Amino acid sequence: MKEKSGNILNSIFSILILTAVLGGGIVFAMFILALIIGGNAGEILAVNAKDIVMPIFIRAAALAILSGLISSYIVGDHSLSIDD
Repeated sequence: MKEKSGNILNSIFSILILTAVLGGGIVFAMFILALIIGGNAGEILAVNAKDIVMPIFIRAAALAILSGLISSYIVGDHSLSIDD
């Protein structure tokens, strides 16, 4: 049971962290495009990237970290533990 729930949480972690990393690339591309466009349209694009798109990917990263922590504690595989 522990292994199965650990595998499910690891899969959730992988999907969410990949989403967060790719989302960071999308936000970066939006900011670069806003710089290239410039003017009022560029400003609107940059503000939308900051206010609408970025919080979604920040939440995805937070949920990924939470699922990874829960998975490591359920399975008992702590990275910072000292085993004999």
